[in-house]
Amino acid sequence: MNLPFHGSDPVKISDPVPGRRAILLLPCAAALQGCAGLANSGPRTAAVAAGASQLVGNPGSSEAPSLRYPLVSLAPELVDLLSAEARPTGFSPRLLARGTEAPLLGLGDILGITIFEAQSGGLFIPAEPGARPGNFVTLPAQQIDGTGTITVPFAGTIRAAGRTPAQIEQAIRGRLRQRALEPQVVVSLQERRAAHISVVGDVNQSLRFPLDPGGERLLGAVARAMGPKFPAYETVLTLQRDGMTDQAVLSDVLADARQNIQLRSGDTVLVTRAPRYFVALGAVGQTASITQLNRRITFDDTRLTLTEAIARAGGLQDDRANPSSVFLYRMEHVGLLRALGVAVPAAAGPTMPTVYRADFANPSMFFLAQRFPMRHEDTIFVSNAPATDLEKFLRLLLPIAQSAGSLGGI
Repeated sequence: MNLPFHGSDPVKISDPVPGRRAILLLPCAAALQGCAGLANSGPRTAAVAAGASQLVGNPGSSEAPSLRYPLVSLAPELVDLLSAEARPTGFSPRLLARGTEAPLLGLGDILGITIFEAQSGGLFIPAEPGARPGNFVTLPAQQIDGTGTITVPFAGTIRAAGRTPAQIEQAIRGRLRQRALEPQVVVSLQERRAAHISVVGDVNQSLRFPLDPGGERLLGAVARAMGPKFPAYETVLTLQRDGMTDQAVLSDVLADARQNIQLRSGDTVLVTRAPRYFVALGAVGQTASITQLNRRITFDDTRLTLTEAIARAGGLQDDRANPSSVFLYRMEHVGLLRALGVAVPAAAGPTMPTVYRADFANPSMFFLAQRFPMRHEDTIFVSNAPATDLEKFLRLLLPIAQSAGSLGGI
């Protein structure tokens, strides 16, 4: 009996006992039928290329697509575009567009009011010389009441909530202009009770503090809370304002002064730990490690490239990996895909499943991968080398052949 095997001579097995040949053929035939279904840690290169809806670059296949995701080979133009597109994870442009605003007064704030007149004999300064020093009068402290107003003698009720001290000065002066002698007014904030900022979450000391008249910026508020508990690259600042929220990574706020926004009355800053991670599957070096495996690997840095990510996963496994078939799975922005020339369906959402292929058999790929930016929740898959399938088949066939030889010698 001859068993066909590609790349080698036929295997001859003697069968001295009639009828035993059929019995021996059964496991061998089963093994041969299972060649296409040998164990593998993920899809092979041909399967990934065959499933792509579009082939960009030279992925090595031109078969018809069956799944709607583009397969994009890493090239210098692609990496340049991705590097330029990779922007800091900061606050939205809508929030940054709002410039610095003077803190406004609110209910409960206590104000000090001083009124000056040009000379004695006016509304507030008596005409008798020596009756009092100076040409001004200081009124008792005024607290902004529940209606948002204060009361000034001879000026009546003045709206104060939602205004700045300068606006209140102008309002009082306008009311007194016809009665006092060239009145001048100074309004000062004596005690802040309305405008408060809250900083909570993963900080060393959660607190709520009044907003200073000079204003407070985001990093200053975090500093008041004794700083974050975790590194800046995995600390997220969530700003709650007027029923809306916006987020930024602390490391990006530290790197860009525009992200250090001016806080407003009633703002709440939530500080949370949100480490970014990627997943590494397939023939990576970590598989051969004797320590406990962790396929979900954190960035542990502000920025991470594809080369650095593969290194964190233990590199490519020498005896299994196919260096020309390293794939990165990602939900990519459709705007970037259009810039790459990908025909994005009209019904596509803001992101689209995308597979990038890196051929590390090409030495120049290491330079490109060093500039390829990783993103949160990316998945790296390293395909097995073709020789790995042959090794698996031989390991499966050898015990069967040995058993057949033993039976043949009976």
